[in-house]
Amino acid sequence: MSGLVGRRSVLARCVGGASTRLGVQVRELGCLAAILAVAAAARFANLPARGGWDSDQGTEMLALRNAISGGGLPTFGPLAISVGGTFHHGALYYDLLLPAAWLGNGDPTFVVAEIALLSLLVVPIVWWIARSISGTAAGLMAAILAAVSASLIGYATFIWNPTLVEPAAAVAFLGAWQAWRTTRPQWWLVAAAGSAVAMQSHVAAGVIVVPMAAAFLADLRRAPGRRRRIAAWGAAGVALVALSYLPLIAYELSHDFAETRGMIGYFTGPDSTPAADPLTRLVFSAIRILAWPLTRWPLVDLKPSVLPSLAVAIALAATLIWHVVRTGARASSANATPGAPHRAPGGAERGAAEELAGLRFVGGMLLLLVLALGLGLKAVSQLQELPTEQYHVVADPLVLVAAGLALAAIWRAADGGLARQMGRGAALVALVGLVAWNVGHWPPLTSPDGGWPAAEAAATRIERISAGAPVALIPLFEEKGGDAYAYPLARDGTILVDVDRARVVVVLCDSFWLEGCGGQAEAEWLATQPGGLTQVDRFAAAPDRIMTVYFRSP
Repeated sequence: MSGLVGRRSVLARCVGGASTRLGVQVRELGCLAAILAVAAAARFANLPARGGWDSDQGTEMLALRNAISGGGLPTFGPLAISVGGTFHHGALYYDLLLPAAWLGNGDPTFVVAEIALLSLLVVPIVWWIARSISGTAAGLMAAILAAVSASLIGYATFIWNPTLVEPAAAVAFLGAWQAWRTTRPQWWLVAAAGSAVAMQSHVAAGVIVVPMAAAFLADLRRAPGRRRRIAAWGAAGVALVALSYLPLIAYELSHDFAETRGMIGYFTGPDSTPAADPLTRLVFSAIRILAWPLTRWPLVDLKPSVLPSLAVAIALAATLIWHVVRTGARASSANATPGAPHRAPGGAERGAAEELAGLRFVGGMLLLLVLALGLGLKAVSQLQELPTEQYHVVADPLVLVAAGLALAAIWRAADGGLARQMGRGAALVALVGLVAWNVGHWPPLTSPDGGWPAAEAAATRIERISAGAPVALIPLFEEKGGDAYAYPLARDGTILVDVDRARVVVVLCDSFWLEGCGGQAEAEWLATQPGGLTQVDRFAAAPDRIMTVYFRSP
């Protein structure tokens, strides 16, 4: 009993010490811890089967497996979709996931667990940024929205290079804001580290350079006496980013800038041609960027959710503008009346000018991202059957912070009386509505395609038939490939060979892309092959993936 009391005493001292150092009440830290616990539960529930498992995931795990077996770091990241050239995302994405792949002996669940853990970083970071701008209510509301966000949870539960963009971008934005708020330029190194990971996880996240550069230049401009220190830390940040690209730089110098030419080919290709005028693209991009982390639209419920998502985006933008104008008026009033502080949430004295600076920081960065993405990337301003949200997830942490700030502004819209109660009621209704919407749009506990366990089961079925003989895996839709099943087969030790050398041939037909799967499509392929192949099995490895197994006669 005394030991238990002692442990509680130590815990209490630790919590109290953290509270003192952070300048945050113990009660608020307790609320944040509870929010983090909910976020963790939402992400780690049934993790092995939670995320989808398809060719992208198989390709990523094969690359990690090859890096571990080869004993060297990759030069390239995943292959990017390209037109007129080939290029890759950054290798730093693989570098960060290699420890989990090694610890799990190639089990993808370990890699997904690392991604889920990194995703949790977004929760305390948006709390920190929003709280430092508008107080306790803003921080906790932003944290709640990050914890339950259906889009963040979806990205935290499967293997894909864009899934690291959100936590990395959150770190970058935190570093930039802390550098501005605290006037400590070493925070720019944190901003650079987050930016490097975001940029290498997905090439579109390179747009983060625009708001980062703008914030850095603004920091230089406002502090003539500290410019040397700021410039020195900024140069260190640039060097850190460059260092993360050293393998790619070395490759480019020795291969006639092949990756650079691939990127140029993409941005000058026919598919990059804008589909609408600039104003239309900006409006639509703004709606997508603001709605995605709060509603998971347009990936889920494309048509039914148009109006709710539009309402959320418009309400968020309008409330932020109103909040900036209102806070600006209070800042002007405070300047006109020296010694009259503005009382912020939680009873703390907070200058209206400081809050206005934070609102401008968040709003300005979001505006720059909307402009750069809306005008620079066609995919952000159009709807397709395929997911394209990965092009703008770099803005997600800022959107969540903005939502927390907007809800907090409604929460304290009036100083007292009935109006104050109405404001708090409206903020709570909006918060509960967003939470309920997101919970209703969480990814299912088991992926529709069965996830990694279903792929393992399909591989085991093939291995029983092959009985150790070499296997050829033939995807009829070649553009997608068959790595979803090549990886579990290779991990189990199956020898994969060309079709003319295989004793067992497995044909994979994806009914999402092809017609006639389970019959005509396989028959047409079989007609192109030499004789001697006999069908011995056919089964659905996933709802839209039919596998037909042939045995080659001696």
